[in-house]
Amino acid sequence: MEFTINTRSRIAPRRLCDAKALRVFTTAFCVLAVAATLQACATSQQITGRPIDAQQVGQIVDGKTTSDQIISWFGAPTTTSTLGENQLYIYKYCVSKGSGFYTGYFGQTKSEEKCDELTVTFDKDGKVKAHNFVKRIQE
Repeated sequence: MEFTINTRSRIAPRRLCDAKALRVFTTAFCVLAVAATLQACATSQQITGRPIDAQQVGQIVDGKTTSDQIISWFGAPTTTSTLGENQLYIYKYCVSKGSGFYTGYFGQTKSEEKCDELTVTFDKDGKVKAHNFVKRIQE
């Protein structure tokens, strides 16, 4: 604290705290104003599985194509299951896209997932009994 002598020869404290308080308030206000107007955008993309070749799918012949051929063409299936005497292979290739917009006070996100899916059912002899291909990803 600083002291000065006023005109009446009395020692009185100088009011420096008001100037400091004003500076602190101004700085805090400016920081908050900048933070409130900051905006950010973010995008992301996640890919799972391997692309499924539609031309290769066209070569599958029910009753003729074997499980070994399917594995050599498409690799290991994403999911397998047994249905009685039948074996089911499911191949999935998915692309998930997301985006977000954020400001100092709120945010908004949007996401979308599209998947190509090939399902192949094999009989007890390991030959394709039925197959189905759904293409949802546009290249």
